[in-house]
Amino acid sequence: MKISLLLTVTFLTIFFQSELSAQTSGQQSFLSLTFPTSSHVASLGGQDLATWNKESAYFFQNPATLDVRNNNSFFFNYTPLSGKIQNTVAGFSYSFKKRGNFGLGIQFLDYGVFENTDENGYDLGKTFYGKDFALTAGYSNSLTDKINYGASVKYVHSAIENYKADGFAMDAGLIFQDTTKGITAGVVIKNAGVVVKDFTETSSSKLPFDLQAGTSKKLIHTPFTLFLNVHDLNQFDIRYPKVETQQQLIVDSTELKVKKYTFDKIARHANLALQIDAGKFLRLDIGYNHQRRQELAYEIRKSLAGFSFGFQLEVKKINFGYSYSVYNISGGQNNLSLSVNINEFVGVRKM
Repeated sequence: MKISLLLTVTFLTIFFQSELSAQTSGQQSFLSLTFPTSSHVASLGGQDLATWNKESAYFFQNPATLDVRNNNSFFFNYTPLSGKIQNTVAGFSYSFKKRGNFGLGIQFLDYGVFENTDENGYDLGKTFYGKDFALTAGYSNSLTDKINYGASVKYVHSAIENYKADGFAMDAGLIFQDTTKGITAGVVIKNAGVVVKDFTETSSSKLPFDLQAGTSKKLIHTPFTLFLNVHDLNQFDIRYPKVETQQQLIVDSTELKVKKYTFDKIARHANLALQIDAGKFLRLDIGYNHQRRQELAYEIRKSLAGFSFGFQLEVKKINFGYSYSVYNISGGQNNLSLSVNINEFVGVRKM
């Protein structure tokens, strides 16, 4: 039964993927689906396929992480962006002994209020709103004592003034963990689906389809865990913008050569991170996102663009998290998270 369900999920995902053309930065809609869903994810560079523990916050990253360990768990994440733009994520997970593990969640991106003006800046006397949200339902179960499989379905909606778009997306993934060797690894197909209603008749919106993988290694007898997460494995060249001026010409005595940027093309797929267990209730993180650094840093002064920092602190069985991701010298992005396992509080009351 488990194998047949996994094959069905894989088939459906591949079917949806076949409906999609190759996508690059700047050519997608519903980008709120790509935002970090917790401070820990943000502190590792914006991606985490290699965390599997009692917190349910990671099922947006990979539905296979739903597990009995995060049964009856609630999480919340808040991200203030530029101006009055705000991104909020909340979710809940629950496990049934014989039926598997379930998760429900919502991602809500509020763009705030806009003034309605004409092309000359004249105020037309009206305001309008912009918002994106996604409702997600996930399911997972075990293949073995070390491997889980999972899938989730999403209804996504985007609106700005009277223009609206709707779609359905799907994630499917696996996660493996060997606690004796300190290894966790995951793979997931993300946001495979279709846009059922577009903003206009001539719009060509696309979901941010992605194939991701990740692994982490806990260094035995040390407080350190190393992370490597990779994204956009469905296409090799994700450099953006792709303009001729990026291809610097190098004159060799006899011929004209075009710089291929092979290392840069590979490095843009990877996020590197280090987690430090600074005590029983405190974790520290530092991450590096090469794609973010290359696309957002000022060429004259790159500073710490692409780096991210954060911590997770447990206080009276409530997990608090904070992270800061550096975009360029003008600023970055803060993330605040909260995670609670309700079963732990029930246990406290019984004592």
